[in-house]
Amino acid sequence: MLWRQHTLYGYSLQHYKFKTSSVMKTRVLFQILLFVSLFVSTACYGQTKYELKNFEIKRKEYDLQGTLQVDESYDKQTKMLTLKIKNEYKHDIILFQSLTPHLFVSRYYRKDGKEDIDIIPISVSGDIENRKKIINPDSTHVISIDCKEWSFYEQVSFEGTFTGFLVDKKEEVIAFGTLYLEKKRFDL
Repeated sequence: MLWRQHTLYGYSLQHYKFKTSSVMKTRVLFQILLFVSLFVSTACYGQTKYELKNFEIKRKEYDLQGTLQVDESYDKQTKMLTLKIKNEYKHDIILFQSLTPHLFVSRYYRKDGKEDIDIIPISVSGDIENRKKIINPDSTHVISIDCKEWSFYEQVSFEGTFTGFLVDKKEEVIAFGTLYLEKKRFDL
């Protein structure tokens, strides 16, 4: 009987040790995952990988892996609102804007205690007369807006959509889709 109790006690002790080490492993794994997720979120602040939505493939013989790296930022010292679009596809991308602009800068302010907004259309190329911009693989297109004269406004953001065409060397369309910007407000 004494031997049996000792065995049961030994089993319980081993079971307890196993349970404790299992809990410790889980806690350590959780801490590692938390650290990695915090590191990734702080390293990629302000950057978002966008996919072209409503992606339509015209020519299937090309490798279409890739994405657009989009960074929206505001520099309080220079008062510049910036949109950076990096092409991570293996092919050129033509950003195109129709006659009616679909890319805007929104300026937010308070009037009579209510939030109001002014919307300014801008060109995807950065030039009003040019409605298309070619972005080569691994290169970045930058649109900068000077906000120095906007002291009346409280916040500013980019918003809207534009069409992107993946093209080959002859600028023949391989695929196309629409890029939708997320609205990120920046305090002026």
